[in-house]
Amino acid sequence: MRKVMIFLSAFFAVVCILLTVISPDYMSMAIIGLMDVAVALGFVFGLLPCLRYSQGFREGQKSIDRATDINADVIWTAVANVTPFFKEKTLDDIFESYLDDVKDERDKGVIISDIEDVINEETLSLHSWRGVVLQIAGILTALGLLGTFLGLVTGISSVAFSSAEATRESIENLLRGIATAFYTSIAGVILSILFNVAYRLIWNMMLRECQMFTQEFHNRIQPSAEEQINAKQYLNTEKMIEALNVLRTNSSLNLNRTTADPAQEQRMMIDILSGLKHGEFTFLLEPVVNLADRTVIKAESKLQWNHSVLGPVQPSVYMPIVESDGFIAKLDQHLWEDIFKTLRDWIDRGLHPVPIILNIRKTDLLALDVYYSIRDLMDSYDLEPRNVEIAIDESAYVICHDEASKAEKEFIANGFKVTINNFSGNLVNLGEIAADEICLDLSAPEEEDDIESIFSQAAKARLKLTCEKITSAKLLADVKRYGCLEGRGEHIYPEMTRTEFEKLMHYTF
Repeated sequence: MRKVMIFLSAFFAVVCILLTVISPDYMSMAIIGLMDVAVALGFVFGLLPCLRYSQGFREGQKSIDRATDINADVIWTAVANVTPFFKEKTLDDIFESYLDDVKDERDKGVIISDIEDVINEETLSLHSWRGVVLQIAGILTALGLLGTFLGLVTGISSVAFSSAEATRESIENLLRGIATAFYTSIAGVILSILFNVAYRLIWNMMLRECQMFTQEFHNRIQPSAEEQINAKQYLNTEKMIEALNVLRTNSSLNLNRTTADPAQEQRMMIDILSGLKHGEFTFLLEPVVNLADRTVIKAESKLQWNHSVLGPVQPSVYMPIVESDGFIAKLDQHLWEDIFKTLRDWIDRGLHPVPIILNIRKTDLLALDVYYSIRDLMDSYDLEPRNVEIAIDESAYVICHDEASKAEKEFIANGFKVTINNFSGNLVNLGEIAADEICLDLSAPEEEDDIESIFSQAAKARLKLTCEKITSAKLLADVKRYGCLEGRGEHIYPEMTRTEFEKLMHYTF
């Protein structure tokens, strides 16, 4: 990497000196001098940091090898003993902060911080002045154009035809001005192309080294956040199955859906009814943020069952049953009323809460007059349409499009904002819609290119597309690049209780 640095510095120095030396006059030499300064600044603040970071990531991979060779009971102890880790000050400072977070999380018994959360393309862009450096190529071209116009103005301003001698001198001055004009333009284009090509090559090389480092880090030190989430869900499911097997003889719950008969489902329904009666069903809130600055702009409500014996029960355990017999509509009504109570409480305390998203399922549309059900609850708690948003599930448009379309139009006509949730990416499934917003489920598309294509189709259809299930820094950076302005997911904020949400929004005194 040092050789690349020396070669590039020597190459740009030679090109800049050569263009300056062969300048046809002092004016063009001054313009080229400004270009040389711009190239030097771009090299110092753009190319050099990228080269240092690339070398740092290579050193980081070597440090991973050294850490895994150290005989330590805990891998993090070995990692902490390898200092400096990157042998690059900026990366080492960021990594030290990451290790401090990991230490705090280890003390609490779980590590959720992902290396990609602190070392990613956004962080590297910030520390290498990428936004400014990307303007260098344009500045070089602009200086070339400035020289062009100055040369032409200088040449034309000296034109005079009072005598043959004056005419001859005028033509000479005009030709010198034209020479300046063309020379500065050519020099500006040459330097712009060379700098742009060099910077993009070095930047992509740095990103490659970064990705190789994070992949090695995930493989040998700490799994990625998405892998941890999947593992956590798997372990939760295993624990749930084990607990249910233990309680089989004295509890009516049964998770084995593949062999469950109607009697077993009925016994689970008894537990669900009992849980509803004793207040075991409550709600969680998942913040939705502005992706530019991560300010919370609204929150999605989600049903939660806190079983008196087993604790929180995963929705996959009971949702198939309550959806198959239509009881989910009753649970949703219970959820909506709890949300309205909470909103009324916040407003009575002088707060200005963000809107809460109410999910409408296909079963709700078939079993209830959804608009009037929600309208009656809002009247009971004296709330306004701006306090909530209506989110209709995509499956409702597929299975009962007429009911979904009717409810959508009723809500919009009465001042509610309507979104479409769990969007898989196929606009054909939705048919004709009037919703204000569509929320893309990022777990649905199989390939990254599919996500980009979905955003492109939405832009052509002039539809506002937001995202849910943002589970990693890379996914966040991708959707922001595609033009997504709002979203939610485990990577930004996890699902949280009312108390946790109040603390996040400073709703407590």
